[in-house]
Amino acid sequence: MKFLKSALVSGLSLLAVGSMVACGRASLSDVQSSRSTEIKEKVGLLFASHGDIDDPDTQLENYIKVSFQKNVGIPLPMWTRKLVEDPAYRLSVGTVRKQYDIIGPTRYYSNSLAQAEVITKELDALIPGAKAYVGFNFTTPFIDDTLEQMRKDGITKIVVINKGAQFSYASSGENMEDVLKWLKKNPSYDAEVVALAHYGQDPRFTEVMAKSLREDIAKAFPGKSASEVCILAGSHGLPMWLINAGDSAVTQMKASIVELRKAMPEYSVYHGFLNDDFFPGAKWVSPKAIEIAPQMLKDGCKNVALDGRLSFTTHHRATQYDMDVEVKELLAESGVSSFLLPNFDTNLDHAKLIAQLTQEALENKGATIPLKRKGSKAADVNSIGKPGTILFGVTHQSEDMAKGWKAEAN
Repeated sequence: MKFLKSALVSGLSLLAVGSMVACGRASLSDVQSSRSTEIKEKVGLLFASHGDIDDPDTQLENYIKVSFQKNVGIPLPMWTRKLVEDPAYRLSVGTVRKQYDIIGPTRYYSNSLAQAEVITKELDALIPGAKAYVGFNFTTPFIDDTLEQMRKDGITKIVVINKGAQFSYASSGENMEDVLKWLKKNPSYDAEVVALAHYGQDPRFTEVMAKSLREDIAKAFPGKSASEVCILAGSHGLPMWLINAGDSAVTQMKASIVELRKAMPEYSVYHGFLNDDFFPGAKWVSPKAIEIAPQMLKDGCKNVALDGRLSFTTHHRATQYDMDVEVKELLAESGVSSFLLPNFDTNLDHAKLIAQLTQEALENKGATIPLKRKGSKAADVNSIGKPGTILFGVTHQSEDMAKGWKAEAN
């Protein structure tokens, strides 16, 4: 792993290190200070992710090819990918097309827009005139498109937050890298840009998860006590080589599961990964969600709540197929009732949390990384998302940093 370049350390990391402290609740003085300051500025939240599609007939080929070109999790040098793009597409299109044919439209974009509207209302209560936008790495609207719209809207301060609560080179890192590439191509846009690297370890995130899970389980399994319902939380997996390079997402996901179990002691909470392992050549993290199901059967689970909100805020092909089709079918073979719970979507508590995190990021609270200061050039394009880059307080570099969750997670 390579350390950040000295210029980045002096120009960015020292600022970031000082801001990487535990998130705190916004006080009245914080809100008043924000109102007096931000009223002169126009704030925009870029709530970003890889994205998903609805129409495989018109969107699938470009979606697969763009993701193959850009996804850092694929173990091929970037310069080689164009050479093997067509065979890679042919190898994967059948598998992915079959999944979309079964699940139908994911409505990922429309659900993301609805989510952004709710977040915007909560943002405006904290920072008058602030607005939430969505932008994707692999499909429309691309992050480039969203940044162009933010420029047209006169946004002067941008906060970048990934829809998943954990930091990964392959999610948050790719979001930030796309932002930095666009800023490099558009140096005349002198906005201030800061990214929140992760928020999954914020106690408020655990509180929102636990509350929404309880509410949704009560609706999905009416009349059932907590002892009669097991929870299978599925989260986005990663190739092992990326984890070994210092990617912290899996560590953070497992830590979140530990905290969720503490917050919901009345439920049996299981956890498995949702892996996009149809591209050959990489070993992915285990166990997969479907590999957890037999253990749940052995443990006597009769009603299973399937949930994806640990690392997805709106449902995606990974949750709708891997869990709502594959896992559900396996459980049904043994007579077990299962239900894919709603995601955060327009959940008010979640929207309030994202709005608070946006405001706090502007005040350099939390695991913030400055991408651009006003009057200055943006950070180097490869300073955040390149696998192996060490970001203090964000990536993990040793087994010691995983001790907090290891004993309990196993």
